[in-house]
Amino acid sequence: MKYLFILPIFFLFYADISAQSENAAKDEVWQRELQYWQYVKNNDTVGYRTLWHDDFVGYPESEKLTGKAKIANWITEAHNANGRRYDFSLDKKMVNAFGDVVITFYDETDIWKNDKNELVLEEVYKITHTWKKFGDKWLIIGGMSALKRKQ
Repeated sequence: MKYLFILPIFFLFYADISAQSENAAKDEVWQRELQYWQYVKNNDTVGYRTLWHDDFVGYPESEKLTGKAKIANWITEAHNANGRRYDFSLDKKMVNAFGDVVITFYDETDIWKNDKNELVLEEVYKITHTWKKFGDKWLIIGGMSALKRKQ
């Protein structure tokens, strides 16, 4: 009889731990997304590549599937535009956790300004990344981005 009383308490405790674990995973992955965009801002393609699993395949604003080998090419090309400084802003829509897999959905705004701090170009992208935990590290295993608006 005493086990019947303890059983509901166990399930409440387990559900609370599971929710805490999910929230921690969501927070960890969102911090990786912020790190991702800092790497872009700093033109750090070496750091940027550390976020991707070797077997990644996705559509990074392209009609063709791309793997990890070419994933950072756009960063250097974008920073080579003379007289432009890059910044970004993120608008988190949703982060969903499924154990060791987390999916992020957000809008990212590329903000390009000239040497006079005048806006040269602003582009908004909708982005989704699928992250999986390998050991103690979250890596992107799939993703997609698409231009939403250009000004």
